[in-house]
Amino acid sequence: MQAHELFRYFRMPELVDFRQYVRTLPTNTLMGFGAFAALTTFWYATRPKPLKPPCDLSMQSVEVAGSGGARRSALLDSDEPLVYFYDDVTTLYEGFQRGIQVSMSLRPLCVHCNFPRVSPKAHWTL
Repeated sequence: MQAHELFRYFRMPELVDFRQYVRTLPTNTLMGFGAFAALTTFWYATRPKPLKPPCDLSMQSVEVAGSGGARRSALLDSDEPLVYFYDDVTTLYEGFQRGIQVSMSLRPLCVHCNFPRVSPKAHWTL
């Protein structure tokens, strides 16, 4: 098959063919297309602009200098921690361990698992 034969099969309709096709459509259909186009244009022109994120999404945490790999949020201005709720808890792991010690006498929230069984796994995932 030659290239000009291929173009003959995939030719664009001429304006006369398009006008003939549009004339055969019912008026209700044409009004619906026009209303849809108008509503789409109105929505596109008046839609709210997306919010700019407060920090670079590919770098949401920054390494704290001299801490051996500890990281802080990029939203903070300094390397100082905001607040410690307990004096003996400074990391997430220590908070988890403190929760285990405090709640040993209480009934666990999960019926099928208890905290001592979950604790060793949490150490390896942190």
